[in-house]
Amino acid sequence: MNHVGTVTLTTDRLILRRFTVDDAEAVYNNWTSDSEISMYMRWQHHKNIGETEEKINDWLTRYANKNFYQWAVTFKDNDEPIGAIGLFVVNESDMCGDFAYNISKKYWGRGVTSEAFKEVLKFGFEVVGFNRIESYHSINNPASGKVMQKAGMTLEGLARQKYKSNAGFEDSCMYSILKEDFKY
Repeated sequence: MNHVGTVTLTTDRLILRRFTVDDAEAVYNNWTSDSEISMYMRWQHHKNIGETEEKINDWLTRYANKNFYQWAVTFKDNDEPIGAIGLFVVNESDMCGDFAYNISKKYWGRGVTSEAFKEVLKFGFEVVGFNRIESYHSINNPASGKVMQKAGMTLEGLARQKYKSNAGFEDSCMYSILKEDFKY
């Protein structure tokens, strides 16, 4: 695989870029402080901006690793982060990855997450060299499945109690897409 680190990606409406220390207030206000956004996640909503600053500082440190991919989602006409999307190596030998995302509620249902995710898939397949990218979502959060479907992923099945979120152990729908099936 050809790890290049988190590089800037662009779509018709969006810029996906590295986080900076200056992003903390927007990140906190747009999603990390929102318990509804973190409900089906493994992280607790942030109770103060200091927690968000710690998370961003962790990402800034991890940007030194060429196999770390974490983007701030911004609009081209406004550099304020409205969400985050990450791509993670599940198994280097199998060339398999996973992804996760969060988006401000103000932008739910507008196709922003699907647009960002398609660009990350393109990058993952064409630049990094993944063969398979997979992910899963709580059965109680079907909107995440719609994002995955819009990006071209295929539902593979149900994984019982796949992970423990803030809502408890989650039965999850597993999705995947192969490099050979990806169409941008």
